[in-house]
Amino acid sequence: MIKNVVFCCLLFTLLGCEPPSPDVTGSYVESRLSTSRLPSGNLEYAVWEPSDVNNLNELPLIIALHGGGGSRDYLKGLLPTIQQAMALEKFPAAIWSTPTANRSFYMNYQDGSADWESVIVEEYLPELMSRYDISGPRQVVIVGVSMGGMGGLRIAFKYPEKFGAVAVLEPAVEAVLNWVELTTTDTFYREDMYPILFGDPVDAEYWEANHPPAIAHSRPRTLDQLSIYFEVGDMDELKLYRGGEFLHRILFDHGVQHEFRLVRGAGHIGEVFMQKRFEDVLDFVNRYFHPVEENELPPAMKEWVLGLRDMNFDADIPLNSHRPM
Repeated sequence: MIKNVVFCCLLFTLLGCEPPSPDVTGSYVESRLSTSRLPSGNLEYAVWEPSDVNNLNELPLIIALHGGGGSRDYLKGLLPTIQQAMALEKFPAAIWSTPTANRSFYMNYQDGSADWESVIVEEYLPELMSRYDISGPRQVVIVGVSMGGMGGLRIAFKYPEKFGAVAVLEPAVEAVLNWVELTTTDTFYREDMYPILFGDPVDAEYWEANHPPAIAHSRPRTLDQLSIYFEVGDMDELKLYRGGEFLHRILFDHGVQHEFRLVRGAGHIGEVFMQKRFEDVLDFVNRYFHPVEENELPPAMKEWVLGLRDMNFDADIPLNSHRPM
């Protein structure tokens, strides 16, 4: 399993191709939060806040989750792209923060040895919201990549009342609802982690309770007020396009509004392409805060659309299975 660990540790030099220096300044600070919920006794994290802003409490708070084997340094790699988007007025001024979570999957371990999810939701997030006097969840967005994409979805799906939006890249989720259905195709790159996180032998119910597609399937209506974006490359070396497409179908069949992209030609690692994909995340989050207002329909078109309400359409979701019986 050494190759799995090495691979995951190499994943997140993802945004090494930096854009031109932006004309946006800010303050980057590294901190730690004391907690009894982690073996180390603390959660390390980084925070960046823009300069020349009078009312920080009015800004969005963006939690950015790194991938497997990463750390709070992930935020440093994102900042040039974030600052460039702000300089071009493509993204609002915001407070950004990244916690160090190593290869924890941002989970509470089944054996109780580490409670990463509880630290993030019950200690780290309230700490930041209190520091910046942020009172409402609509100001809070969680983003992430790979392991951080999976963690972002899980946390947002389990606690949708705490977030306004979730937007993630290539989330590492499996393409099944039940543990017994897993195959090597879904597990080959992290087989060593399952007994550490979910018990040895694996507690199937605990795995399902922490699996984003299963969470969405079991309580879809709790997600109706959450803005959701996720994407994955169709050439992802970890085959994460399977889980991305699977989650898309779960949400679609339950009528949960979301945006999903299967990115043509994208793999799991890549500097230039990954930067462009992160810019798409920024665009979605910007649209969450500043919705695009379409022009009013021409009168004739509006009358036609209104007339459709009287037609007896067949149910359009869920779609019939695409698989032959």
